[in-house]
Amino acid sequence: MVRERVFYSRWAWALAAVLVAAIATGCGVHPRRLAEKRVEAQLPQLIGPAKRYRVYLFGRHERMFQGKVKAVRIVGEGVEIQPGLVLRELVVELEEIVYQPDKPLQAQRGVFHATLSDETLSTYLTSLLPPIRSPWNLVVSRLDNLRVRSRAGEIRLSIEVHTRLGVKLSGELSGQLRLREHKQVWLEASEVKVVGLTVPEKVRDLLAELFLNRPLIDLSEVQAPIRVDRIAIGEGMVMVEGIVLVEQLAQRMRG
Repeated sequence: MVRERVFYSRWAWALAAVLVAAIATGCGVHPRRLAEKRVEAQLPQLIGPAKRYRVYLFGRHERMFQGKVKAVRIVGEGVEIQPGLVLRELVVELEEIVYQPDKPLQAQRGVFHATLSDETLSTYLTSLLPPIRSPWNLVVSRLDNLRVRSRAGEIRLSIEVHTRLGVKLSGELSGQLRLREHKQVWLEASEVKVVGLTVPEKVRDLLAELFLNRPLIDLSEVQAPIRVDRIAIGEGMVMVEGIVLVEQLAQRMRG
């Protein structure tokens, strides 16, 4: 199954729909909120499933009817950006937007930030664990109970390692997250250990192969017009920040 969604066109239409809804909304008691609700109803299909979305439009009504919006803010909770990877919160903000029929979208600036909880990251990484292959399967029979714990700039990953001898070891890696090429998040470990025991060399090699020699999170195939610029570790969460590539978005809408 393809794990990553190709959703650059969904993002394009989502942002265009914000402006179309605002422009098309006629007179009423709360025309701005009506436009916001129209967009919110479309976002699960346009961006992805979520627990809830909330859209905020900023600007004067008469300018909106002219296709000009001061700012747009989209807030999503529990947003599934790709199968198994659910963001606690996603916030997308665009400023000084102009949209006219038969013309590309224009925006002065676009940014986003998102948070990913330890629980969700644990579940996601567990789903990515491959079958244990040679030569490690001569020593290790299975892996269980993968857990991620984030705290004040450090991330700690623990996992139960069951050996062929019937002994259960508790492997643990701790360190920092590093962003590479604005797409891949790598774990840079400062410590690899088994609590209370010396780490067998093959088990150490297995942990390195699973979590250090490949990206922890790989967003290379996500086609949304965004660029990740910063990864940070907070209390119980990983935080992601970046920009919306407005020119690229406009080009894709034009195409």
